[in-house]
Amino acid sequence: MTSHPQIPTTLQSLKREPSWTSLSERQLSIGDTVSSANPYRFHGRKLFRSVTPDEANLDVRLAAEELVLASHIQSELMSIRLPSVSYARLTGKTIPCRAIGGDFFDAVALTDATCAVVADVSGKGIPAAIVAAMLQGIIHAGISAYQPLAMIATTVNEFLCSRTIGKFATMVLLKIWESGRLEYLNCGHVPPLLVNGASVRQLGGGSAVVGLIPEAQYRAEVCELMPGDRVLIFTDGITEAENPQGEQFGDSALECWSHLYSMESVFEHVSKFQGSVERSDDWTLLELFYRGGEGLR
Repeated sequence: MTSHPQIPTTLQSLKREPSWTSLSERQLSIGDTVSSANPYRFHGRKLFRSVTPDEANLDVRLAAEELVLASHIQSELMSIRLPSVSYARLTGKTIPCRAIGGDFFDAVALTDATCAVVADVSGKGIPAAIVAAMLQGIIHAGISAYQPLAMIATTVNEFLCSRTIGKFATMVLLKIWESGRLEYLNCGHVPPLLVNGASVRQLGGGSAVVGLIPEAQYRAEVCELMPGDRVLIFTDGITEAENPQGEQFGDSALECWSHLYSMESVFEHVSKFQGSVERSDDWTLLELFYRGGEGLR
């Protein structure tokens, strides 16, 4: 496989080959149709220029190279350096079920607090990844501008609802202060888990999924964290992972492993549970560990 730094050069060299154009660039006459048996054979009127087997191979090669490049770009977008603050530690990981996926997480340290998001765009593959990249930019900008969580959710909802792309997303936004005050907003997402000493409980409350209801209203919930508390935000690809018997990993198992083990161990247990079954959805998990403010130590 071509290495990432070589991909742009390779794409350019493919397109520079004499008399070659991609299938998307080749013009069809009105009434042309594509054969389902052979996508490179057209019925109706003839192409302005015929497609040779070599050109068809170039199309396949180009598509493969572009997918690798898209995967690399998304990997770079997701390879964010989570902020380091004295009162909290953030760690996160995502594993797409395909070359690229529709899950993402992000976090921004502000002067008075730290904000984070985990989101899951409907669908899989390239379409979901494109929308995820757009939403990540919108949310990051909103957080950096000190917008309230409800305003950020409203902006994302209006953005998706105003475009006929057929995509929606679930997400959790949160904001943690040094004092331990936690504000969170759940937009149709799997409820986050609060691991507190010997107990594990879901953070209740929720609002509508973003991208479905144009006039949806969003409201954040508030709770107080104690030093040593952990908040886990994950996507449903983890809880809905199936084993060879068709059983799902489930919320209760996640709550159990979340209490006993680290974030990495959660992924290990889900992978072990799933066994040889191929992943059908992206896996994402973000952990917030609250250390406590200076006045609480």
